[in-house]
Amino acid sequence: MDKIIGVKQQELNLKLSELNRVKYEINDLEIKKKDIENAMDLLNKDVSTYEEYIANLVAYQKLYTRLKAIEKTLNELKLLEEALAEEAKDIVRDIKAMEIIKHNRLIEHMKKELYKEEMDASFFYNLKHFYIVLITLFLAFNIKTFGAPALYQNAENQINQAINQDQQNLNMLLDQKLKKLEQQKKELQALIKKQEELQKLEKKKQEEAKKKKQQEEQEIQKYVKVVAAADSDQAGAMLNDVDPEIAAKILVMLPSRKAGSILSAMDPKKAALVTDYIMTHKKELNAMKKEIMNAKNQPQNQNTQQNTPNQNQPQNSPPPPPG
Repeated sequence: MDKIIGVKQQELNLKLSELNRVKYEINDLEIKKKDIENAMDLLNKDVSTYEEYIANLVAYQKLYTRLKAIEKTLNELKLLEEALAEEAKDIVRDIKAMEIIKHNRLIEHMKKELYKEEMDASFFYNLKHFYIVLITLFLAFNIKTFGAPALYQNAENQINQAINQDQQNLNMLLDQKLKKLEQQKKELQALIKKQEELQKLEKKKQEEAKKKKQQEEQEIQKYVKVVAAADSDQAGAMLNDVDPEIAAKILVMLPSRKAGSILSAMDPKKAALVTDYIMTHKKELNAMKKEIMNAKNQPQNQNTQQNTPNQNQPQNSPPPPPG
């Protein structure tokens, strides 16, 4: 178990190292992105000659191309960062689970050792007690035989004291073992409770994310109905006021011709952002579209099944021909 935990710990260290590298690259690209944006802002200043205007335009186009490449790389790195973070969390959970198993095995081993010690202590105690009783009887017989009652009483007191001391030592040993075992039991219970709380928190987080996703899809369906009913200019004006991500999710739910005309009616900068989001999130948008379409088709399928007559039910037979 220790070897497996060690391997998992090494795997976790590698993931964390890779995660730190990705974070460093993200920070570096964020700085470069900001520098490019500042340079693009400087190019927007008024110019006095046509040559300067053309030069600024060419420079702006190059900076814009570099900016888009950096933004694409940033999006990929952020996705990689999220994936690495989730993998690291999974490894941490595995390590904690193995540590709990290891702790349980250790407690079972300690219980067996304690039982063995108790049995050994009981055996030696009984053996010692047997010899003490045997010696006592021997001394009592000899002392009574030779008429020395005071010496007999003194020997009997010493033997009783030795027996009591052995009993106290044994009880102290057992108390110490039991207290140690009880403390380990409390620590294990606390660890299990913490693990259960983490699992509940993770479950709650997943449920909240699922609920948020469902609410977002419902909102998008409402937007789709409104945008589909409006003409291109009105729809373009509406989407100019929403986040590019939401606008992209709305447009992919519309027919391509309708979506293209709305994009043409939108503000060029906003339309460029929306188009860029659609191009870089094809997989996510396609999955979202399928989920919404499946959710819409389920009630229709249920109604169709209810309205379809059962083929196994007997059909009304035609009346017999007249005789």
